[in-house]
Order: sequence, then structure tokens, then C-alpha cells
Amino acid sequence: MGPSRRVLLASLALTAGLVLSGCGFSPMYGGGSVHGALSDIQVETGREQVDFHLQEALLDRMGARHARGPYTLRTESETTRTPLGVGADAAVSRYAIGLTVDYGLFRDGDVDPVMTGSVNTEASYNLPREIYASVTAERDATERAAQLAAERIANQLVRALQDADTQ
Repeated sequence: MGPSRRVLLASLALTAGLVLSGCGFSPMYGGGSVHGALSDIQVETGREQVDFHLQEALLDRMGARHARGPYTLRTESETTRTPLGVGADAAVSRYAIGLTVDYGLFRDGDVDPVMTGSVNTEASYNLPREIYASVTAERDATERAAQLAAERIANQLVRALQDADTQ
């Protein structure tokens, strides 16, 4: 790529940024106070394997590994396993792991949540013939569903905090 093309692309990117900022656009994951607020939220989940994956994904997504703020995110999850595909031998060859997570954001000492929400996710996997491989495939699908749920929860929290900042 030649120097004149680089200059043109840089000026287009700068112009797009100025136009977007002029219409009120602000990045969801900018370095502002909303992102900092997520990192201060403590996370509590259940005791199942999917809850462990969900908690790890939430802590990573929110940057909350060392949270000490006055808010706690509490989750309750429910998983389903649905057969999707049947092979030529009439045996199920593909499954979907469905994950529903209900959550509440609680201020320390309060009984009623400040915010509640729910997310639904799904991840599918092929069922290998080997037992160890099938266990691993199901665990990987469960982890993917939990990561997607964590992303959606974090996005909903960011939107709620941004809405609260603008009001």
C-alpha cells in the first residue's frame, strides 16, 4: 500500500470518528467510568460446572477479578440438552446446550436488586463415538454457551449504566 493511500485511509478514519462523535456516538467499551464500574462489581454464581464457566467468563469480560465495589451480580442458570441431528443409523449425532441465566445486580445490604435481567444462549456440538471425546465436546459447548451468556450480561450492564449516566 502506497503512502498516499495510507494518508487517505487515515483521513477517512479520522473523518468518520469526528462525524460519529458529532451525532452523540460513544464507544460501549471506552475507557470511561462505565467500564470502570463493571470492574468493581463482584460476581456470585451457583455450584455447577456451567456456573464455574459463567463466573470465570464474567470476571474476565468485566475485568472484575479483584472487585471490591458495593455491588454484587448474582446469577441463577439452567441448562438444557437438546438432540439436533440424527445420523443414518438413527442415532443422535448432534446436540445443543441451551443456557438460560437470570441475574440480579444487588447493592450490598439491600434485599431488592437494583437491576434484573435474563439471557438465553445456545452452543451445539457433534457427538463423537468415543466416550471421552463426547464428554469433552459437551463440556466445550457448555463453556461456549457460558462465555456467550457472560458477554450478553456484560453488554446489558454497560447499556444500563450508560442509560443511568445520561439521565
